[in-house]
Amino acid sequence: MSIVPARTRTAAKRGFIRTTAQAYAATLTTGLSASVVVGIATGEVQFIPTLVTVGVSLASPLLAGGASYLSILSSGIPDDYQPSNADEQE
Repeated sequence: MSIVPARTRTAAKRGFIRTTAQAYAATLTTGLSASVVVGIATGEVQFIPTLVTVGVSLASPLLAGGASYLSILSSGIPDDYQPSNADEQE
């Protein structure tokens, strides 16, 4: 038996997936594109800054998803994840 209710764990997993996907969408389209464009514009792709940008772009969305997961576990299910009355009747 778990201390955290099953519905809250499910909502936390949904929050992790949703937040991670949104963060990857935002990070990959801005961070990696900017570093590639700068590298092309200057005629060289700098290895260390590009590597750091890729590392941050891959790690930060996972950290954001983890923060969402832990926030939902500690605070309960957000209103956006609560079933509506119509969903409960089905």
